[in-house]
Amino acid sequence: MNREVLAFGKVIQRERKHLKLTQEELAYRASLDRTFISYVENGRKIVSIVSIFAFAKGLGLSASYLIQQVENELKR
Repeated sequence: MNREVLAFGKVIQRERKHLKLTQEELAYRASLDRTFISYVENGRKIVSIVSIFAFAKGLGLSASYLIQQVENELKR
Protein backbone atom coordinates (compact mmCIF):
# COMPACT_ATOMS: atom_id res chain seq x y z
CA MET A 1 0.00 0.00 0.00
CA ASN A 2 1.03 3.57 -0.62
CA ARG A 3 2.22 5.25 2.61
CA GLU A 4 0.29 8.45 1.90
CA VAL A 5 -2.95 6.56 1.25
CA LEU A 6 -2.56 4.61 4.49
CA ALA A 7 -1.72 7.77 6.44
CA PHE A 8 -4.76 9.61 5.07
CA GLY A 9 -7.01 6.73 6.09
CA LYS A 10 -5.52 6.65 9.56
CA VAL A 11 -6.06 10.39 9.99
CA ILE A 12 -9.68 10.16 8.83
CA GLN A 13 -10.38 7.30 11.19
CA ARG A 14 -8.68 9.05 14.12
CA GLU A 15 -10.59 12.30 13.55
CA ARG A 16 -13.89 10.45 13.09
CA LYS A 17 -13.43 8.51 16.32
CA HIS A 18 -12.35 11.67 18.15
CA LEU A 19 -15.74 13.15 17.22
CA LYS A 20 -17.43 9.86 18.22
CA LEU A 21 -18.94 9.50 14.76
CA THR A 22 -19.78 6.23 13.09
CA GLN A 23 -18.80 5.72 9.47
CA GLU A 24 -22.48 6.11 8.60
CA GLU A 25 -22.72 9.45 10.40
CA LEU A 26 -19.60 10.72 8.67
CA ALA A 27 -20.93 9.48 5.33
CA TYR A 28 -24.11 11.48 5.83
CA ARG A 29 -22.25 14.64 6.90
CA ALA A 30 -19.75 14.39 4.05
CA SER A 31 -22.24 13.24 1.38
CA LEU A 32 -20.10 10.15 0.77
CA ASP A 33 -20.88 6.45 0.73
CA ARG A 34 -20.20 4.55 3.96
CA THR A 35 -18.41 1.80 2.04
CA PHE A 36 -16.12 4.41 0.47
CA ILE A 37 -15.24 5.71 3.95
CA SER A 38 -14.40 2.18 5.07
CA TYR A 39 -12.16 1.67 2.05
CA VAL A 40 -10.40 5.00 2.66
CA GLU A 41 -9.85 4.30 6.35
CA ASN A 42 -8.34 0.92 5.46
CA GLY A 43 -6.04 2.38 2.81
CA ARG A 44 -7.87 0.67 -0.05
CA LYS A 45 -8.94 3.80 -1.96
CA ILE A 46 -7.04 6.81 -3.22
CA VAL A 47 -9.07 9.97 -2.66
CA SER A 48 -9.53 12.90 -5.00
CA ILE A 49 -9.28 16.54 -4.01
CA VAL A 50 -13.09 16.65 -4.08
CA SER A 51 -13.21 13.80 -1.54
CA ILE A 52 -10.64 15.50 0.69
CA PHE A 53 -12.89 18.56 0.87
CA ALA A 54 -15.94 16.34 1.52
CA PHE A 55 -14.15 14.61 4.40
CA ALA A 56 -13.10 17.98 5.79
CA LYS A 57 -16.69 19.25 5.64
CA GLY A 58 -18.01 16.11 7.29
CA LEU A 59 -15.47 16.35 10.09
CA GLY A 60 -15.86 20.11 10.54
CA LEU A 61 -12.20 20.66 9.69
CA SER A 62 -10.28 22.39 6.95
CA ALA A 63 -8.77 20.42 4.11
CA SER A 64 -5.41 21.97 4.92
CA TYR A 65 -5.65 20.66 8.50
CA LEU A 66 -6.29 17.13 7.21
CA ILE A 67 -3.31 17.31 4.86
CA GLN A 68 -1.12 18.65 7.68
CA GLN A 69 -2.17 15.72 9.86
CA VAL A 70 -1.27 13.31 7.06
CA GLU A 71 2.15 14.93 6.77
CA ASN A 72 2.60 14.60 10.53
CA GLU A 73 1.56 10.94 10.36
CA LEU A 74 4.13 10.30 7.63
CA LYS A 75 6.89 11.75 9.84
CA ARG A 76 6.19 9.21 12.61
